[in-house]
Amino acid sequence: MYLHRIYAQNFRAFGDGTTSPVLDWELNTGMNILIGENDAGKSAIIDAIRQVLWTTSFELVRLYEQDFHVEGAIRAETLIIEATFKDLSPEQESTVLEWLTYEKDGSRSLILNLQARRQLLQGKRWGRVHITVCAGQNGTGPEVGHAVRELVRATYLRPLRDVEAELKPGRQSRLSQILGAHELFADQDKSDFDPCNPESRPKTLVGLMEHAQHHIGEHQAISDVEDHINDNYLSRMSLAGDELTSAIRIAGDASLAQILQRFELALLPPGGVASTEHCQRGLGYNNALFMATELVLMRSGDELGLLLVEEPEAHLHPQLQARVMELLLQPPSKDEQHIQVVMSTHSPSLAAGADIEDMILVHKARTYPLRPECTRLAKTDYGYLRRFIDATKSNLFFARGVAIVEGPAEALLLPAIAEMAGLSFSEYGISVVNVGDVGLYHYARIFQRQKADETIPVPVACITDRDIVPDVANTYVSKPAKRKRFESDYASGEADAAVKRKVDRVESPDSPNVKVFVSDYWTLEYDMARTGLAELIHKAIMLALKAKARGEKLSEEDKAASITEADTEWGKLQAMALPAESLASTVYQPLYEEEASKAVTAQYAADLLRSGKYGKGDALLNLLPSYVKHALRHVTGTVDPVPAPEKDLA
Repeated sequence: MYLHRIYAQNFRAFGDGTTSPVLDWELNTGMNILIGENDAGKSAIIDAIRQVLWTTSFELVRLYEQDFHVEGAIRAETLIIEATFKDLSPEQESTVLEWLTYEKDGSRSLILNLQARRQLLQGKRWGRVHITVCAGQNGTGPEVGHAVRELVRATYLRPLRDVEAELKPGRQSRLSQILGAHELFADQDKSDFDPCNPESRPKTLVGLMEHAQHHIGEHQAISDVEDHINDNYLSRMSLAGDELTSAIRIAGDASLAQILQRFELALLPPGGVASTEHCQRGLGYNNALFMATELVLMRSGDELGLLLVEEPEAHLHPQLQARVMELLLQPPSKDEQHIQVVMSTHSPSLAAGADIEDMILVHKARTYPLRPECTRLAKTDYGYLRRFIDATKSNLFFARGVAIVEGPAEALLLPAIAEMAGLSFSEYGISVVNVGDVGLYHYARIFQRQKADETIPVPVACITDRDIVPDVANTYVSKPAKRKRFESDYASGEADAAVKRKVDRVESPDSPNVKVFVSDYWTLEYDMARTGLAELIHKAIMLALKAKARGEKLSEEDKAASITEADTEWGKLQAMALPAESLASTVYQPLYEEEASKAVTAQYAADLLRSGKYGKGDALLNLLPSYVKHALRHVTGTVDPVPAPEKDLA
């Protein structure tokens, strides 16, 4: 049995489908990873599941007035949460037979429909909520009974949980619940202690406790203290015919529940050495211990194997996060049941270690599963992304906008350009993804959907070089081979057609948020030099050359001297009065010939830009290559200002 679908209407971020979307999500049978920015609706999805199913820890799950969706200033009067289960085993079906729904294809499913209404008291709003949970679609079946509740409880691990408290002894401790529900403890509540043969060793826990109680009572120190209390004190307080006596015993009764509530689970000291001394271990390792303990129960049970986990990365370093993901993805053994996981995370490390197919992008209360049937990703794309998405690239899943670039130079320089142009990537929540090659389309297709009317409202800008060499660079660029040719090698319109093919490989009319921005002339640095930032690129290259000569150890004095030298060289270039394309070609030459590192040049160019000497705001935007300007506008969701109409001087 697994949770096939969860539907919610008027619950928190989810509305009634008119102005705000409902939640209508079909789950994967295995791993489901909810990813997205804060306040997107991830926790609301998990809480919706908890409301209708309840949890194995028997914690109080209640609906409050603030759980009803608010649209403007109006709060909804009612809400609905509906969960659909499929693939019930014959044993499970027999347990909940009267609540089953018979589908048209002959299969049977279990549908739980929760309906809640805010109550009125003397015409005024009151904080109480009336709830009914019935079976069947739209709640048309009988009210849900105890048998259903016990079958479909989910295991829930809250964020920033106090796992030490969960694993310590105490009344209704989580550890006692886990052990009590485990199949290996099924017969441990029967006593096999024989008072007539007290030396025999019992095999059950209750029998062992009675055995211990018997022998403790016979211990000399215990019996002497008992006699001292009874003979010297209680006997003097007794009334005739009502003799007072006492016995020292282990607290509580010898029931299995009482025994289990005295257990605790703790990690051994480092090195795995068994010790009776308590060893305080870190929160991260205790979190891992708690998750492992919950999985022991879930894999051995025959009820719903549904694990709800919020932010499993809490207190875990990245390497341990990867191990936890491996644990959750571990297939069951022959005697274990399959586990379905619904996890919310903000961890790029966890996202990087997961399969794209298991992810569900949550954006503004809408769910976008990344399964093959839902995206434009080809089968080969999934394998490619699995190999190359790391913790840095996986930031794209948590961003409000994504700039996909081909190399480190763009990744270093674009954020500085955006910041000084008044379009700060950090302010707009933009992630820059450096793919390290020309395979931008692999990443872009993550945000493109199979359904034409379904668009992920995350702007994506694929920024790429034109890769057509300007004729002016033929003095130092040898005849390019195959893919790269000079501008003059193309017939009329052929170069534009080549650029269009680049764009068409990614863009689609029904995915307007994913756009390709191809350089106007050649590369980012060449284009910046050609459109008005030649001095900036020239100085950055000079600094990169000096850094290379000094083993990348450029002191502040060396930097100042290099800038002075660059100013002198710039003056000479200006005196030559070169056309824009010739000046850009001359400035760019050391980068093309790899005399200077593109990444180091970009780093120095970013530093120079942030000094403010090369313009800010619109003044800088007007100096940028048009494709960079349009990409920044697209990814930040801003538009070019409309120029003021010219005044009629007549």
